[in-house]
Amino acid sequence: MDWNAVSAVAGVISALFVALSVAYLALQVRAGTRATRSQTYYQTTAALADIAAIIGSDEKLARVVRIGWVTPEKLTEDELTQFGYLMVSFLRRYENIFFQYESGLVDEGFWAGHRENLLWAFRRPGMQLIWKDRKQSFSVGFREFLERSDSIELATPDSRRL
Repeated sequence: MDWNAVSAVAGVISALFVALSVAYLALQVRAGTRATRSQTYYQTTAALADIAAIIGSDEKLARVVRIGWVTPEKLTEDELTQFGYLMVSFLRRYENIFFQYESGLVDEGFWAGHRENLLWAFRRPGMQLIWKDRKQSFSVGFREFLERSDSIELATPDSRRL
C-alpha cells in the first residue's frame, strides 16, 4: 500500500469520526434544549402558582385583589399600595413568561393560555390604574405587547371573577 492510499484511508476515518462527533453534539444540544424547556415550564408555572397561593391563602389580600380589580377607588390608601405591589409582582411573573416565549423557550400552546389570563387581568380597571403608574419599570417589548393588545380577542368573559 502506498502513502496516497494510507492518506485516503486516514481521511475517510477522520471524516467518519468528525461526523460521529457532530451527531453526538447534536444529540446533546437537543437533550439540553429539552431540559431547559422543561425547567422553564416548571419555573414559570411555579411562579404563577406562588402568587395565586399568596393571594388565595389570605382573606384580607383576596379581598383587596377582588375589590382592586374592579373598583380600586374603594380601597384605602394602604390597601391600594398593597394591591399595587401585588399587581407589579403579578405582571413581573407574566413579563418573564412573555420573555421566555419570545426567546423560544415556551411554545405557543403554553403562552396562549397564560396570555389569556394576563390580558384579562390587564384590562381590569385596577390593573390599568397600576399600569399607568408603573409601566415604565417593565421591558419595552412587554410594554409594547400589552399596549397593543386591545385587538386581541379573549375567550374569557369579562364577568370572570378571578
